[in-house]
Amino acid sequence: MNKNISFLQIFGILLVVLGHSSNEEGIPFLSKWIYSFHMPLFIFISGFLFYLTTKDICNINLYKFIKKKFIRLILPYIVISSIAYLPKVFLSKFAQRSIDLSINSYLHSFLYPWDNVIRFFWFLPTLFFIMIIVVILLKITKNKLHIVFYFSIILSFGVLNFIDIDVLNINGIFNYMLFFCLGMMYCKYKERLNEILRKNFSVIFILVFILLVINATTNLFDGISVSGSETGKMKEVATNVEFITYKLFYVVIAISGIILSIILSKLYCKYNYTFLNHLDGKTFTIYLLSWFSQVFVRIVGYQILNLSMIYVVPVSFILGVYVPVLINIYIKDFILKCNKFRFLSIILGINLKR
Repeated sequence: MNKNISFLQIFGILLVVLGHSSNEEGIPFLSKWIYSFHMPLFIFISGFLFYLTTKDICNINLYKFIKKKFIRLILPYIVISSIAYLPKVFLSKFAQRSIDLSINSYLHSFLYPWDNVIRFFWFLPTLFFIMIIVVILLKITKNKLHIVFYFSIILSFGVLNFIDIDVLNINGIFNYMLFFCLGMMYCKYKERLNEILRKNFSVIFILVFILLVINATTNLFDGISVSGSETGKMKEVATNVEFITYKLFYVVIAISGIILSIILSKLYCKYNYTFLNHLDGKTFTIYLLSWFSQVFVRIVGYQILNLSMIYVVPVSFILGVYVPVLINIYIKDFILKCNKFRFLSIILGINLKR
């Protein structure tokens, strides 16, 4: 695995867990900073890795590809959401979003990813469908990536302005496909782009840092809710011009966050830092399992003991990261000793090769 990409995966998941550690009031500056780019970063990384590891896309077997990604993304989505469903129902009085115990509610949580019991799991089906669409388009265009990239721009800035489809997070698919394609473009032209970054390192760093700070400390995004910006459907925006303007701001800020993350990854590798290396290969497990420990801490810390964020956030962050890490380590060791339980690696996002 590319060390820079490994760092980006780790940095991205730490932002996710940190963002989920605070209560509804949150830390305005920090929350706005994290939510402005952390999920575009994940989609960007996915696009990079897809282009890096998928050879001869034109001749790829679509059925085998869909099956492989279904097992990788949708199976954990269904299984872990199902495990979390009953606890969520019985603890609804503590939940930010209560749910009913019914078949309709259960099925609804899968068909409408933003209403899933683990809300941030919307990422899994969204990435799944983006990958399928991209593969189909690359096959149709005979691997002309630039055409697919232009198409993603049209979906994000054009089509998304006229539709509002929450089922299967269609809004999110149209929004995030742009960042997936940007990840592929970066992979394809990485030498040239890295050279530009190297020659203008300080200037680019200062520029993106200032943009992110201005966004996090001002009302640049007034009228755009967190959910609106993440799904790409700016529901508070009234006119086409406003939509394009806000969407352009959103994309520029998200790309700035991605560039800042890439800069940090290069600094981390340049100086041979290793303090995050123990999380390498465990980021997917952290993503899938962090909800359980963080919900426990939130209920006990905020709603039962009424503790301050000063105490709850560090505990929630540490447990959100390291409970899944410990599960990853022990289950991986168990699987390697008892191969018939190999299926657990799929459900829990455990990479047996790393």
